[in-house]
Amino acid sequence: MNATIKIAGAGPAGLTAAICLAKQGYSVELFEARETVGGRFIGDFQVIENASRSEDVRDLLKRIGISSNFYFQPLYQATFYDHQLRPTPVKSQLPYAYFVRRGTESDTLDQGLLQQALAAGAHISYRTRLKAEDADIVATGPAVPDGLAKEMTFETTHADTISVLFDMNLSPGGYSYLFVLDGKATFGCAITRDFDRINLYFEEALLCFQQIAPFTIARERTAYSFMNFCLKQSAVSQDKLYIGEVAGFQDYLFGLGIRYAITTGFAAAQSLIHKDDYNRRWKEELGFGQETSLVNRYLYEQGGNAGLKTFIKRAGRGDLQNYLHKWHRPIFWKKLILPFVKWSLKEKKLCHHRIPEHWCRIKPVASSPAILGPSKPGADFKNQSG
Repeated sequence: MNATIKIAGAGPAGLTAAICLAKQGYSVELFEARETVGGRFIGDFQVIENASRSEDVRDLLKRIGISSNFYFQPLYQATFYDHQLRPTPVKSQLPYAYFVRRGTESDTLDQGLLQQALAAGAHISYRTRLKAEDADIVATGPAVPDGLAKEMTFETTHADTISVLFDMNLSPGGYSYLFVLDGKATFGCAITRDFDRINLYFEEALLCFQQIAPFTIARERTAYSFMNFCLKQSAVSQDKLYIGEVAGFQDYLFGLGIRYAITTGFAAAQSLIHKDDYNRRWKEELGFGQETSLVNRYLYEQGGNAGLKTFIKRAGRGDLQNYLHKWHRPIFWKKLILPFVKWSLKEKKLCHHRIPEHWCRIKPVASSPAILGPSKPGADFKNQSG
C-alpha cells in the first residue's frame, strides 16, 4: 500500500476523495484550515442539481459509495417569478434537484461526509493549511469570486416554499431565492457582476419577496458565499490533482458546484487507486458539461429580463427536469459558438484562479500560488461548494 495520501481541504470534494480512498485501504490525511468541517456555513439550504447529467444524483452517490446520512430532500416543484413579480408554477416527475444543508450541525452534508470519511479510516487535522507541494490532492475551494451570493438563514412561520426571482436589476447575472422547509429558511441573492453592491441587491430582493408574501424572520444569520469557474485541459499541476472549485469545476448556468465537487473527488480517488490518468477520468465523467454551461451562462446574461421571462414561461409549460436537461445537452450549435462565447465574455483584469493553463473570464496569470489559503479579493467570503 502507498504512503499516506494527503488532501488539502475538507469540503465535499476532499471528503469524497477521502471516503473512496480510505474504503480501499489507503491511509488518508485531510488538512482543514478551519477549526471544524463546515464551519464557514450557516446551516443554509443548498442545491445539488439533477439535470446536467442523465444519472440521477441518488445513483451517482450509490455508484461512488456515499450514503445519504445527511439532510437530502428531492425537489419536484417550485415557483418562478419574473421581473414583474408574476408567478409561474414549475414541476417535474423526477427530482430536478436535491436540497442539502451546509454547516456544523449533525444533519448537514459536511458533517455527514466527515462521519463517513472517519468511519472509513481517514484522519483529519484542523487549523492546518497545507502547501501545494505537500499535497497529493488539492481541494481548497475557490480563491476569488466569479459569482457571489449573500445568504440569510432564519426561522419563520411562513409556509413551505421554493421560490426563485429572476430579475437582472435585483440580481445582475444571477437570481434571488427563498427556500422554506419545516420552519427553517434560507434567503439569498446571487450575482455575477457588480459585487461591491451585493448588500444593496440583497436588501432590495428581500423587500420584493416580502411584497410577494410577507414572512417572519427570527434568529437570523447572514454570510457570503462565492463560486469559481474556469475551463482547462488539465487539472493536474506538478503531479497534484486539483478537484472541486479550486480547479474551477462548476456548472456555470446557475452556479451550482456540489455535484461537480463530488464527481471530481471520486475521479481523483479512482485515478490514484488504479494508477491511471485523472484528466481522462474527470473528462469522461463530465464530458462537454462545463463548456455547455459556459454557453448557457452567456445566453442567460445576454437575454436580460426578456430572455428570463421566456425561460420561465417555457419552464412552466412542461416537465422542469426535462427542460433543464435540454439546456445542458452538448448540442452541435453550442459547440460551434463556444469560441465566440469565450472571446465575448473576456474581461481585462488579472486572474487569481489557482489552476494553471486555463480559460476564465479574465486574463490568466502565468503562475499559480504555492500556498493554498485565502487570497484577495474575496478572502473573507465563505466557499459555496468546494
